[in-house]
Amino acid sequence: MLYKLHRYLNYTIALLLLTALTARADSILSKSISVHVTEMRLGTVLKTIEQKGNFYFSYNSNIVKTDSLVTINADNWTIKEVLDHMLSYRFEYRESKNFIILRYAPLQLTIVTDKAATEGDSYNISGSITDEQTGHKLPNASVYSHEQLQSVLTDKEGHFDITLRNEGQPITLTISREFYKDTTVTFLADVTVRSTDTTLKKKSLLGYILSDDYSGVENTSLGRLFLSTKQQIQAANLGGLIAQAPFQASVIPGVSTHGNFSGQVVNVVSLNAVGGYNAGVDGFEMGIIFNLDKGDVGAVQIAGIFNVVGGSVNGIQLGGLYNNVLGNVRGIQLALLHNSVKQNMNGLQLSALYNHTRGAVRGIQLGAIGNIAGKNSDALQLGGIGNIAQQKFGGLQVAGLFNYAKHLTGVQLALVNIADTSSGFSIGLLNIINSGYHKLAISTNETQNINLAFKNGNSNLYTIWQGGMRVDGNSKLYSFGLGFGREFGLGRHLAINTEIGSSYLYQGTWLKTNQLNKFNLDLTYKVSRKFSIFAGPSLNFLYSDQRTPVDGYAYVRDLHHSFIHDNRNWSGWVGWSFGVNLF
Repeated sequence: MLYKLHRYLNYTIALLLLTALTARADSILSKSISVHVTEMRLGTVLKTIEQKGNFYFSYNSNIVKTDSLVTINADNWTIKEVLDHMLSYRFEYRESKNFIILRYAPLQLTIVTDKAATEGDSYNISGSITDEQTGHKLPNASVYSHEQLQSVLTDKEGHFDITLRNEGQPITLTISREFYKDTTVTFLADVTVRSTDTTLKKKSLLGYILSDDYSGVENTSLGRLFLSTKQQIQAANLGGLIAQAPFQASVIPGVSTHGNFSGQVVNVVSLNAVGGYNAGVDGFEMGIIFNLDKGDVGAVQIAGIFNVVGGSVNGIQLGGLYNNVLGNVRGIQLALLHNSVKQNMNGLQLSALYNHTRGAVRGIQLGAIGNIAGKNSDALQLGGIGNIAQQKFGGLQVAGLFNYAKHLTGVQLALVNIADTSSGFSIGLLNIINSGYHKLAISTNETQNINLAFKNGNSNLYTIWQGGMRVDGNSKLYSFGLGFGREFGLGRHLAINTEIGSSYLYQGTWLKTNQLNKFNLDLTYKVSRKFSIFAGPSLNFLYSDQRTPVDGYAYVRDLHHSFIHDNRNWSGWVGWSFGVNLF
């Protein structure tokens, strides 16, 4: 009689434990809500529920079809009931802080226990996992204890055998497999309690990676190379389920203090002899060769060759050759060869080759070859060869050869600057603005009969490539040079153009220096979009060490009256220009 009473009390305690945990975990899902929509996009309905419930959803956008249309009329339904109706009972829901994670799980599994016995200081549990509907044995299902951070996979016959420490406390095992709802089983000293309650949640030490892609690291080329098949299966089965621990030491992924469960653990400190595999780090991580982290990394991460992080980095990341972050970076990222950030960068990227951020950049990118910013950025890009901004760029690009920005609102400085559109400044020998300022100017002035100039850039700043000639009987003169200009609009038809340039004058010999520096102030009348007339005064300064003219060539010193006296090399005069702009 006492024995039966003892078993009854144990059973009652277990049920109360399950009920308490379930009630605690369902705090968001059990909230009541009213939703009335007809043929509305699922994504819009989910956002509406978020606003009403003051929480957020996290899901894989490749699986949850947010473009599908739903109709629902719910008065004071629980959020779980609303989700079940809209998602056709094909998902399970995991809560973490202020998030509900939608996990695709249309199937149900069953656990059959063969053995659950105490063996000295150990507790051994074995059994098999089957598909509830078909009865087929399920290989590669994850069976794990989140309290002890131990896990195993079922074999090809669906069988498992796990040995845990006997701590005199109830032991909870959870079984997870991709596309199946989680099942949790609690073992007591004298009675086994079986449960298929998919809403049962873990203790507070568990959290979740809130990401659309729980297997980003596993899908990278380095992840596939260094992670075993078992570890990749665990990642697929357990999704974003994460535990926390103060420390991990590992030799290689899987050979560590957390075993094959290491990919589900966030550690404060992680020390890896060759390489390590974690859910994340919230402190310090060092790997002699590499570090692989599924989730976020905080504070400091150092690797001899490479780091790959599936979440975000907040702190300092140092990779001997390479860093790859699939989330955001806020801090400093240093690598000898290459830094890659899939989302946004806020801080400093420094590499000996190049940096590539697919999102926005706020800070500094410094690469010996160059840098790439994917989205709207306000940054300083310093590249030995070139920089690329694939969207709007409002910072400063400095490169040895070229800069490109889709829409420039900042400044470019290089030999060649390219932009699709620009309201900023491009400073270089050649500035190409695809929808910018393009003019072919034909003019005459006080020194040369005919001049041709190609002007390219935008109205804020355009580059001028110019050449001219003087043909006056046997008095020839040729010039070529470079200049810059800016146009100030005075209305629909009028503008003032200020231009400064420097040209070399050929007066019959290349052995002497004849450099003409000219400042033009022109009034421009725009007859049409592709034709305008300009005229105005100019200020000229000539430096020449040619003392005598050459037969057949003009000698510029003799053409104008100089306002600079008693100087053998410099002369200056006031001139004029008149011409037309085409295009």
